[in-house]
Amino acid sequence: MKVKTQGEGMGVVGRSLVTLLIILIVLLVTVFFAVRTRGGHEFIEERIEKHLGVGVTAERMRIGWPYALVLEDVRTEGFDEEGDKPGFAAQEVRLGPSLRARYCLFIRRGHLRLVETENQMWAPACFARLGELPYGDLADVTRMLPLVTGRVELELNGGRVEWFDQHAGILASAHGVNYCVTPVRVPGRAMQHHALSLYSMTRPNGARMSDVSREWLSSDTIERVELMDVQVEGTVTP
Repeated sequence: MKVKTQGEGMGVVGRSLVTLLIILIVLLVTVFFAVRTRGGHEFIEERIEKHLGVGVTAERMRIGWPYALVLEDVRTEGFDEEGDKPGFAAQEVRLGPSLRARYCLFIRRGHLRLVETENQMWAPACFARLGELPYGDLADVTRMLPLVTGRVELELNGGRVEWFDQHAGILASAHGVNYCVTPVRVPGRAMQHHALSLYSMTRPNGARMSDVSREWLSSDTIERVELMDVQVEGTVTP
């Protein structure tokens, strides 16, 4: 009869953990090199297209610290920085793990162009809800993006947004847009902290704003708790 000691039991657990660790390392190394191949590149682009419903290309892909997927020179098919076709582009998009949420999304120098369609919707369809943003309160972006679940930590740096009508006439524009969404915890409640700033914005009625800074809290049950709303002296609002 063989008696299994506690030390032997822990040894089995330890060996299992080492095996799992080795498998994980092999998997991470495989993905690290796979994103640099043409096949891996195309696979990621296809996944993005399936999720957003629009074709997207990235000039370069890599794995950055701390094991984040980094896409450089990203744009939708046919998007021209100076044109009037709906779509978006970004100098860099980074998707990785987050300590506060499920994952962290970072976008550097993003450019979004929304164009009104014949049925009074907005294209690209994945950002259609943002079409009404220049007509109301800027903090309405909370309900226009699926961020109240607390699963995403978002940072947009140096963004630009344009809204066009059906006849390629520009309705509104925003420049120097910075927007951060960070999950926070208050006693008994999970909330998100929103910080929005922009250098300038022109609304559809011609009113202009500049040097805007907004901060607020939101949750799945509370639309907004205003913390700060600052505009420089002389700013015109509708």
